[in-house]
Amino acid sequence: MQVGCRVIHITPGNQTISNQVTKLSQNVKKKSAISGWRKDLKEVSKQDDTDIPRGKGNSSLRPTQKPGTGASRQDVILGTIMGITLPLSLLAMWYITIPLLGYCTVSLLGAETVETLFYVKEDMMSYLTSECPLWIAAKERAYLENRSDQEIRRVTNITQREFIEIVKQGEPIVISDALRDWESFGLFNCEYFMDKYPEAEYFDWQGQKQLTLGNITHREGFKGMDCASGYMDMNWESNDKYVKEWLSKMKLPYFYPEDTIMESAFNYQGNKSPPMTGFLGVPGTGVSPHIDETCENFMTVQLSGVKHWSLSWPVREGDKLQWSKPLVVTLYPGEALMWYVSMRHHTEVIQDCSLSFSFTLKHPPPKDYYERLIQDFKRVEKTERDNLYIDTGVADIDFIDTCNLFETQGNVYIT
Repeated sequence: MQVGCRVIHITPGNQTISNQVTKLSQNVKKKSAISGWRKDLKEVSKQDDTDIPRGKGNSSLRPTQKPGTGASRQDVILGTIMGITLPLSLLAMWYITIPLLGYCTVSLLGAETVETLFYVKEDMMSYLTSECPLWIAAKERAYLENRSDQEIRRVTNITQREFIEIVKQGEPIVISDALRDWESFGLFNCEYFMDKYPEAEYFDWQGQKQLTLGNITHREGFKGMDCASGYMDMNWESNDKYVKEWLSKMKLPYFYPEDTIMESAFNYQGNKSPPMTGFLGVPGTGVSPHIDETCENFMTVQLSGVKHWSLSWPVREGDKLQWSKPLVVTLYPGEALMWYVSMRHHTEVIQDCSLSFSFTLKHPPPKDYYERLIQDFKRVEKTERDNLYIDTGVADIDFIDTCNLFETQGNVYIT
């Protein structure tokens, strides 16, 4: 086939043909560009397909770039700087900025004001988050946390002579086998008392009113035994009728000399209420630090449940009086704790429902401790003693003046 070229002569009079040639030329250029673009696209697609693994269920979408693989040198430098400076900044804030702000706040408001505000904040948080009503202030809790390094001694099989000497020194002590001969130990507990003596009464600290033991689980605002905590007074008629039965299952502990007991629960004749008090409480409840305004010795026996105790007493530092750092001890069922006049104490139930009784006893007296205490009081201004007692909520700040040691039939007593 012979291919030839057709030559078209354009003359001014042939304008239509001229326009067609121009349009044809433009179309050729466009087709050429599109053809080149499609070729380039096929090459790129072909190259991409070789990089993407394919198989059943694989997406044809190209995966994104892995994080960090494209990080620039500037990014690495910036990350390194931040990794070094951020911890340093936090340390500077913790050890410099915050203490400096604290110092400025104390300087402006005063240390006592700042401390008071801190305790108020802690009390508010406890009020909002605690399941039971607030029973111990943050200030008292801080006092308990600053405890003594000393520990209260625990003894077993103690002789009467050893016991008398320990009490003479006024040393708080736990006798771990104190209830070994008691019928009530292993029998008396919260549930037993509530079932056996439903008409007996206790003063509910949360509701601030007397309730029968049978109604503890029906307290307004509480479910079951939640937050139950209170004491049983033997002077109440509702309890007096049970006292003799309760005491029949308790006896004078083996370490107490029988011939020294006078006007105690252990020689109860039924003519007047014995000097004893019962306490009942569930975990999470307790009694804030306070003083019992009486002169006799105290023996607390734990029949069920587990309690934390703290004890402290007045100590003289020059012409000032302050409370000693508290001694903290845990009292378990079957144990007895001895403590004495003018001792600040608190209790807190930590396990199971606690049932305990506290007895006051006149013998043996804490003779050395008591005489040392009175001498310290005499060597300072009376306002020192008064303020110490007032801060602890003592109603009769002169109760200690009524205490005396006396001797009869060769035995010394405190009353």
